[in-house]
Amino acid sequence: MTDRNPLCRFLAGLVPGRWARRGLLAGLMASSVPVLAAEPVFPPAGSLGLAPPPGMKPAASFSGFEHRSGASIVLVEMPPEAWNQINGKFTPEALAPSGFRVKGGPEPLTVAGGEGFVLRGTQGANGLTYTKWVAVVRGAPGTGLVTVQVPETAAKQVPAPAVEAALRTIAFRPKASLADQVASLPYSVGDTAGFRPMGVFAGNGLILTEGPKDVDPEREQPVIIVAPSLGQAPVPAGAEVAYSRRIFTAQKDLKDVAITDEARSTRGDAVVVRLRGTGTDTRTGRTLGMTQTVVFEGGRYMRVIGFADAGRADALARAERVAASVAMR
Repeated sequence: MTDRNPLCRFLAGLVPGRWARRGLLAGLMASSVPVLAAEPVFPPAGSLGLAPPPGMKPAASFSGFEHRSGASIVLVEMPPEAWNQINGKFTPEALAPSGFRVKGGPEPLTVAGGEGFVLRGTQGANGLTYTKWVAVVRGAPGTGLVTVQVPETAAKQVPAPAVEAALRTIAFRPKASLADQVASLPYSVGDTAGFRPMGVFAGNGLILTEGPKDVDPEREQPVIIVAPSLGQAPVPAGAEVAYSRRIFTAQKDLKDVAITDEARSTRGDAVVVRLRGTGTDTRTGRTLGMTQTVVFEGGRYMRVIGFADAGRADALARAERVAASVAMR
């Protein structure tokens, strides 16, 4: 699977069109793919769902579906305003830097109670080539991003006509409460250390803050982001520190990120890398303090990163308490 960092880069690696009825039926008959159930399947507490192709099951570590062959469907929910930011900007040229080679252009996609479009193409990662679909849709609850990736070696196990049929079942349902969304995460936070949940993203990412604001573009409030990896290729043994340093210094909307302290330890079979540092907010020019803890275990990792004014050492220390308390369910 390609690298899908659940922070701000999860849009970077993104993304078929309206099939004529005869073409769809002919494709299904030719490939002997069973007709999908009409009822979409929704992740726990999720408002975006679809009826997955045969053989794909709900994923354990991210919002979506997975297949033993390595094929995946990732569902990302975004606010309603994200539609205007994405619509018209998902072009082959704009997506080329991510490695997604789009064939053709966006095509309309019918969505019950909403609208959308889809892009098809291929993408290489980890020595494999994937057939890829990216659908952007919107409905009453908000905007949705559906990314399907099928290794070319699994084309018979998850055939393209089945993926096309699944995309035509994309649907929305009313949004769950924040409490229900947090309860459905594949991990728990044992010690919130004075922070409160502010939002859930990508089905498995959690944002916590301290303060009254739920929207804080000036970053006046301390923030913690909990983000598990999304089943990507594991970080090789011995490369944990280098990988942690790379993602720490590649912060969106920050410049001059510097690492001031580094520690590597073990926790059972897990490798834990903790980094501290500073960065300059490109919007406000303010210096922020940062702390990041990444736990590598079993081919996956859990990342917890905290941001606060450089003078708020107390908030950063409490962010590390939160990181130490996160545990997979």
